[in-house]
Amino acid sequence: MSSPAPKSPEMSDKSRKYDRQIRLWGEHGQTLLENAQICLINATALGTEILKGVVLPGIGGFTIVDSGLVTEEDIGCNFFLDSGSVGQSRARSCMQLLQELNPDVNGEYVDEAVDQLIDGQPEFFMSFDVIVGTTGSKRTIVWMPNLLLVMHIPC
Repeated sequence: MSSPAPKSPEMSDKSRKYDRQIRLWGEHGQTLLENAQICLINATALGTEILKGVVLPGIGGFTIVDSGLVTEEDIGCNFFLDSGSVGQSRARSCMQLLQELNPDVNGEYVDEAVDQLIDGQPEFFMSFDVIVGTTGSKRTIVWMPNLLLVMHIPC
């Protein structure tokens, strides 16, 4: 007569929730992800999809920097916006809807143009591990990589 299989240790809620990722990149990788902070410059459809890809597996937090208001055009191409968002802050609307995907993730937003942050508060970007920019002014596209290179932040 064989003895029963040993009981497996109980999985924590976190381990159960993120089981697939933990199997893929291990506990250490999940911890790194949970401690990471990402900044999205301009809440475009592509940018919010990129954030969705890190919000679902449990990134530590994200901040969306966008001074724009939601338009009808935004609704047509951005899954995270609906007609009730028209005229509201694009950064806030996207942040709220992304945060609903995973309440463990801290979402923030800044209703300010990125060029103003670069000019007035370049140190703002130092708190992030990664900066994602999908659109921007020519000045931002040229200047941002230089700023981030000095700060040793990937973009």
